[in-house]
Amino acid sequence: MTIHHIVLLKFKPEVTPEQKQSVKDSIRALPSQIPAIQSIVAGDTLFNHLGHGYDEGVIFLFESVAKLDEYRPHKAHTDYQASSAPYIEDKLIFDIESA
Repeated sequence: MTIHHIVLLKFKPEVTPEQKQSVKDSIRALPSQIPAIQSIVAGDTLFNHLGHGYDEGVIFLFESVAKLDEYRPHKAHTDYQASSAPYIEDKLIFDIESA
């Protein structure tokens, strides 16, 4: 079983390209800091008219719900959340399980 932890981020309008890149770099660094993350795919939306205003999509893969539960309170994750919060207008999180 694989858990797909899907995160969509909407940046505040006043966020600069440099600030956006800093948030994106922080996301991409998480797998090297949190062993529970199996892999990650992240990128900007390809079709703005279909993205409902969300700018960045991230898919984290975990081998189990237990690994996802390890990730959530991990210091690197909570530090990322705190450092990125001033730049994020909205986020959508959706978790699914696949065989």
